[in-house]
Amino acid sequence: MRISRRLFTALIATLLCIGGVQAQSNGFNLIVVGDPQPQTKEQITRLEREIIPQIATIVEEYKETGYPTAILLTGDVVWDNMRFLPRVKADFEALGVPVYAVIGNHDHNKLFERNQRRAERNYVEAWGARNQAFMLGETLFVTFDNIDYTDFTYYTLKVDDDQLVWLAEVMDEYPDVEHVAVCMHGPATDQRNGGFIPYAKPIVRIIGDRKIDFITGHGHRHFTADHTPDIVEHSVAQVNGNLWFAPICPDGTPQGVFCIEERDGEWRWHHRILGKSADEQLVVYPTGRVKEHEEYVVVKVIGWDDKWQLSWSEDGKDMGAMEQITIFDPDYMYYVENEADYREKYMRRLRRSARQHSHYFRCKPTTLNSEITITATDRFGRVFTETL
Repeated sequence: MRISRRLFTALIATLLCIGGVQAQSNGFNLIVVGDPQPQTKEQITRLEREIIPQIATIVEEYKETGYPTAILLTGDVVWDNMRFLPRVKADFEALGVPVYAVIGNHDHNKLFERNQRRAERNYVEAWGARNQAFMLGETLFVTFDNIDYTDFTYYTLKVDDDQLVWLAEVMDEYPDVEHVAVCMHGPATDQRNGGFIPYAKPIVRIIGDRKIDFITGHGHRHFTADHTPDIVEHSVAQVNGNLWFAPICPDGTPQGVFCIEERDGEWRWHHRILGKSADEQLVVYPTGRVKEHEEYVVVKVIGWDDKWQLSWSEDGKDMGAMEQITIFDPDYMYYVENEADYREKYMRRLRRSARQHSHYFRCKPTTLNSEITITATDRFGRVFTETL
């Protein structure tokens, strides 16, 4: 008698109990770590002492749910320092959950030009094959190398034919899977027009009618792109801020990780600020705080996408929807202008990285000292409130 995968895992779940918590098989918790990218001894020490201990806290919280927990690094595991590749892997594996990664452009050995396989050898020796397939819950995860590497200064986003053949073979091995997560370093979405970058189209075609979630990094900022109701890209912001030189990403995303939770085949996700609870998704700036918007209360929505809805009330009176605006992040700009103290070449990099973003909303109080309450609802119906 043949037993289906779902029935088999359900039977195993009834037999397992880990640390007093009933093991669950119909879901998972995934902590996605964007581009950790240590280059120097100081930076890898900070990763080990400042970043990973806070991720460990999230791991322990997730273990209490009874669902399997894993970690995924979105590439740029290191910043051109090949010696750190095995060390970073050991650091994350010490958290006691499975750890996966994809290769980024800075994970290629820049000593080897026009020889991609040789440039990737250090990564492969530390982390394994560039293409891997594994199941978490009811989702099939596949990893790709989408960095077509020529040399340190020139690479393009591409997936070669060998990887597409591999993907087709994997899909044949998992005919019953309805949901596929495609993990790679560079984005699949062209943010200039919202469509796919051409190399990603064959991936979508091979996967077929299944639900697809792309999980990517590289851009050091957060965005969610809904291509169709069943195809979404999650671009994960850099875990450490901006290249270790700022504690916040240029788009205003605080140091943190992207958490995906699957329950009974359905996904939910959020950006988790390190050191904060999952409920902290709003940053509110009182009147006078944001340049060119001094008369307004301004709100930043962490992990925003266009499915969020924001409204406000004043002294208990409903004032309707908030107005969306596009600005430079107030916290990032304040840090660069008042707190950052690096050599000029790094200061230029910090200034050049600043980008306007649209996850900000404003409202104009009608009276001084009134009580303003902000209510934000995400695509999953979760409600977050802040009061001034």
